[in-house]
Amino acid sequence: MRFVKTLRRLVPVVTLLLGSGRLSAAKPQVDSFILANGIRVVSLYIADSNNVSIFTFLPMGLASDGPGQGQWSHLIEHLTFRTTVPYGTQQANAETLPDHVRLDFYGTVDNWQQGLSHHARWLKGIPFKKQSLESEKRHVNSECDVVAKRQATHKFAVAAWAQGYRHGKTHAALKGNINKVTLREIQQYRDQHLAVLDETTVCVVGGLDAKTIKPIVTEKLGTISSQAKIAQPVKLHLGNRKMTWDLDARHLMLTWPIPAFAHDDYPALMVASQWLMMKLFMDAELKKLTGGVFAGADLVTPEGNNFFVSASIKPEASFDDVRKRIEPHLATLRSTATLLETAMIGPQLSYQLTNVMDPAMLKAQAPASVSVAMIEGNIGLQWGMREFQYGQHRDALAKGLAAVTAEKVHQAAVKYLAKEKCSVCSIEPKAK
Repeated sequence: MRFVKTLRRLVPVVTLLLGSGRLSAAKPQVDSFILANGIRVVSLYIADSNNVSIFTFLPMGLASDGPGQGQWSHLIEHLTFRTTVPYGTQQANAETLPDHVRLDFYGTVDNWQQGLSHHARWLKGIPFKKQSLESEKRHVNSECDVVAKRQATHKFAVAAWAQGYRHGKTHAALKGNINKVTLREIQQYRDQHLAVLDETTVCVVGGLDAKTIKPIVTEKLGTISSQAKIAQPVKLHLGNRKMTWDLDARHLMLTWPIPAFAHDDYPALMVASQWLMMKLFMDAELKKLTGGVFAGADLVTPEGNNFFVSASIKPEASFDDVRKRIEPHLATLRSTATLLETAMIGPQLSYQLTNVMDPAMLKAQAPASVSVAMIEGNIGLQWGMREFQYGQHRDALAKGLAAVTAEKVHQAAVKYLAKEKCSVCSIEPKAK
């Protein structure tokens, strides 16, 4: 649905408009359990809170859509959300990211079971309606136009990049793909790929402990069945690629294949991406040429992980100009083994992976307009996202991050981020 602001790179702040109240003095208590059908449930209990938010993370995203089906995951997010939630509601939202779809309910200890019922129906798969399909097609494509105008095209660029990188396309008709899809096709796609239960994480955060929610969550979610499966790997189309799309914007994607989360080299690459992100953000000359610029080690497709740099290009800039501003930062990673900043990043990331944020501390630092419900919800969203993304590898990854040195970051950059291993994808509007 609507795009929301971020606290950190690509980590959404939940726009919770409900609840306020006082903050608990204690940090949230974390528990988890797995239902018989494979759904992983994470509970973050915040003593004395009256708020409850529920987030469901599902493994279908913009980087895994099929050939000629770019943005179908985004349309499914809209349609799934809309099966139970009317326009104008302030109690629910949803978002599609490169590696997952997230469905949200924001409420209180009094109505949280109503929210859980929404999630149960979303997972079961209520039939879509033709009227909703036509309406959400317009909304999805309107979002394309809005982000293109704002030069904030990262997520849609990932969808276009995946059509080239995974499926060999030279043109990504993101809006066209949405306009042409039929009700039968989009509903079948939902049934095939959305509710992969043993890859689904549900996070409940707020004033209810795990003992209280477990029997109710088990009753409402534990009997759900689904035949959905993760998108299957395909033969990749590596190398440089010039692409067109049907958005009025230009975008540059630089990608490098890297190991998965469990690999010993991954923590150093994760640190490298955070250091690079920081340098790109502070590059004043790069800002003159680009809109949003991101770097990360978490661009996941069914075929594996990718390190990436993603930049929206301003009208007066060229792809070459932007690459020339980015390359020196990459070269520094590859040529310098004494970047002490990188040694500081690892422990910080490790701490975030293993420690829940303190609501009271966040409230003290937040603007007056940020409510307690927003803070508590964002804590649950970030923790739930980490559980979804890293799962059983989270603790090992945190341990690896704590041990990252500047030398390890340098070695990983030389090994994986070499210039000749980079795939360059430039995306621009198709000539009329």
